[in-house]
Amino acid sequence: MTNKTPLYFVLAMMVALSSLPMLVSCNKDNDKDSDDSYTYSTSEQTTLVKDFGLQADSKVLDNLDSVHFTVDYDKGLIYNADSLPVGTDISSLKVIVEFLNTVKSAVFHISDATVQADTAINYSTSMTQPIDFTGKTLLTVTSADEMEVKNYEVKVLVHKVRPDTLIWNQNWRRDLPGYASDLSALKMVQQGDLYRIMTYNGNTCKMLTASAPGQTSWDEQLVDMPFEPQVKTLTATDEALYMLSMDGTLFTSTEGVEWNSCGVRWYTLLGAYEERVLGIIDNYDGSYTYDEYPRQDGFVSEEVPENFPVSHSSNMIAVDNKWALSSQVMIVGGVDCNGNVIKDTWGYDGNKWGQINNIHGEQLPALADATLFSYFTFKRLPGVRRYGRQSTWYLMGGRKSDGSLNNDIYLSNTQGVVWFKSDSTMVQPDYMPDFYGAQAFVGEETMTAPNRVPSRVSSLPTTWQCPYIYLFGGYDADGDLLPYVWRGVYNRLTNTPIY
Repeated sequence: MTNKTPLYFVLAMMVALSSLPMLVSCNKDNDKDSDDSYTYSTSEQTTLVKDFGLQADSKVLDNLDSVHFTVDYDKGLIYNADSLPVGTDISSLKVIVEFLNTVKSAVFHISDATVQADTAINYSTSMTQPIDFTGKTLLTVTSADEMEVKNYEVKVLVHKVRPDTLIWNQNWRRDLPGYASDLSALKMVQQGDLYRIMTYNGNTCKMLTASAPGQTSWDEQLVDMPFEPQVKTLTATDEALYMLSMDGTLFTSTEGVEWNSCGVRWYTLLGAYEERVLGIIDNYDGSYTYDEYPRQDGFVSEEVPENFPVSHSSNMIAVDNKWALSSQVMIVGGVDCNGNVIKDTWGYDGNKWGQINNIHGEQLPALADATLFSYFTFKRLPGVRRYGRQSTWYLMGGRKSDGSLNNDIYLSNTQGVVWFKSDSTMVQPDYMPDFYGAQAFVGEETMTAPNRVPSRVSSLPTTWQCPYIYLFGGYDADGDLLPYVWRGVYNRLTNTPIY
């Protein structure tokens, strides 16, 4: 049956970053309550570099003149915190320098460069002589009255590793919490601010709890399990846990230790929508119907269309969409009522399920039990050498129609409408085993910039929150539980953010 009421799923919007940071004014009174108010003595003002930049040169890099440089007067350092792309040639760059006051001279001293011989270059506003920044570059500024001299080391930083890469460091891998060789099933969910892992060995169930996915020590409790569980169906709302028994009965628990029947029987538990769970009823006549628990007022059970995934879809994720009138959740792939592995995205808005047609770009392969999560990529902002973070869906793992396992990564910046396969910078490494049915979570960790203190002229954060991906468990081609947690990160997110 075709849904007559369309869902209004809005395309993912690209996040526009604010304009480039401006230098802090140098003529403010010192105020202990203000982090960006500083006082400079007359002598400091006479040699202060107000701004530093590179002249445009498309042969080197597009929008080279928009690269932002930080001027740290106290440390005598000028540098670009957001490094240039890997391989950028910095051996012949022309600069632009602005001073707070008129100066007598500004001389660049170049030494140990790869192309340019050791030399001294006098700077002028009409400067055309290029500078080789591959060695050491020292800018010496002499005040107009020749009473003050200030030296700045100038660094043009270039990435040694491409920032727009997805890293799965093999050294970050660790053992799966609660894993034992006799386990037949393991599933992890997020319940509010807590993370829960249920393990099952055919006889005994245990529940492990932690406050962060990267936590190394998990609290463990034995579960009072009055039924044989389908552990792979474990689902969480903020307030409760849900799971199907082997005969399809839906059970619920507040903390996962004691379980009670909900009095309904389902074929599939699809996932959670707000404080209820969504499922599929098998009518045993070749047809299926939608269901939910607890049922909202006015709920009407409708027949599931033939191309809907009645089982083995990806995990369900919430759509972050401020333009929608109601919350939305989505799933990808799965197996339809005819046993076909499918590749489409489906969404639910609180009342109706709707198919999000994948009609543009490279299409997804048909996948069952794939892992879906929301993370980030970066896109180049128009007209500047800056990059803006954008929310991106990632689809990893899963089983193909021929039974083989997928090891490509698929991305969507439009919340499931358009998908494309990632390039060589975003791949699953060879040392990571192929999988299906894994769970992915994103947890933030505090990063600290090495050897950095805020500048009095232009400050950068010394700490920031970096989101890491945690990929838990899953199963190999033989159906055996994989005993690892893999930790990944988009490399650019580990760099000091530019504000």
